Amino acid sequence: MFFRRVTLFHFFGFPVKADGSWLFLSVLICWTLINKAFPLDYPGHSPQTYQMMGFASICGIFASIIAHEVAHAVIAEYYHMPIESITLFIFGGVAVMKGDPSHPKGEFLMAIAGPIMSALMGLFFWAAKALVQMYFPDATAAWQVLGYLGGLNMLIAVFNIVPAFPLDGGRALRAVIWKMKDNLVLATRIASEMGACFAYLLLAYACYRIVWFNDMLSGMWFGLLGFFVHGAGAYAVRQTESRSLLGTETVSRFLQPQVVTVSPDLTISDLVDNYVYKHYQRSFPVVDRGELAGIITLQAILSLDRHKWHWLHVASVMEPLTDKNSVGPDYNAADALDLMQRLRKEQVLVADGKNFLGIVSYRDLAAYLSITMKIDSNKPVITSRTA
Repeated sequence: MFFRRVTLFHFFGFPVKADGSWLFLSVLICWTLINKAFPLDYPGHSPQTYQMMGFASICGIFASIIAHEVAHAVIAEYYHMPIESITLFIFGGVAVMKGDPSHPKGEFLMAIAGPIMSALMGLFFWAAKALVQMYFPDATAAWQVLGYLGGLNMLIAVFNIVPAFPLDGGRALRAVIWKMKDNLVLATRIASEMGACFAYLLLAYACYRIVWFNDMLSGMWFGLLGFFVHGAGAYAVRQTESRSLLGTETVSRFLQPQVVTVSPDLTISDLVDNYVYKHYQRSFPVVDRGELAGIITLQAILSLDRHKWHWLHVASVMEPLTDKNSVGPDYNAADALDLMQRLRKEQVLVADGKNFLGIVSYRDLAAYLSITMKIDSNKPVITSRTA
């Protein structure tokens, strides 16, 4: 994603978020429809009518993308592939799963659910257009917007069935290869290579639009889309390989037990003078009478008014112990890495109940993956759980 994400609402128990880039995209599309596309395709309306058409179209686009991603999410939940969130961003939307898909059948059905929903939305808008034309023939602006949304949804459906990862067609292709080869990593690599080829075609077409037609706007969008497809495919390969290497390990293997802890009764001033300057840790587990109580980070300290350091205590500033900052020693290492990536944490605490054992850092897990992938010539394998 490109910018900070904001939660809009919750649906089926998972949050629907909007990346800051979605606001940029919405404004750009709305401006283009109001000032360029609609006046050119549907002349004769007043400026106010074009404005209403543009705003109505943005609302329809928003609903269409949500419907597309919710279709993914519902099928994923049915096949026990929990969805963490749905995020709208500059290229549309994405349903973020917690970890890898559980089996090929679930991945395939989840992948095709999105384009099917988009096609159904397209038919719905076209049917609504026909009804408006039949019963309200003078409402030309309304049926023109409905026709535009119908065609757009059909375009989304067709584009997404291209067998190029990470598009939905590429995910369906990965599921088929996964079923045939019983190897999720290999399937991801092949589907991602198809995605890379498609990305190069998009980049070539972007150059063609710019050089031959002097169409900078279309060229820019096709170019950005090409970079996104290529980058997202490479990222998916890295993530799948990481899970294959870490999936059989627990955090206890990467445990750092020699970590300096602090008392919740310390003032922030004492913490900085006697611990931060002395031990150079960016965070300190907080232990109260032998029991782990939470963690205090350097970022939290720096966010405070320095004049309050001498009377504020660690207990009032620390982050309490939760399942978002602590795990058990038998916790899966791949899930721990996902947790740190999702929450943008540098480390998580490891505890057996309230008994503090140590920490696991993102840096150590990343170093293990980097070294293992360079040394081990055998490609990592994930055996599928077919259903």
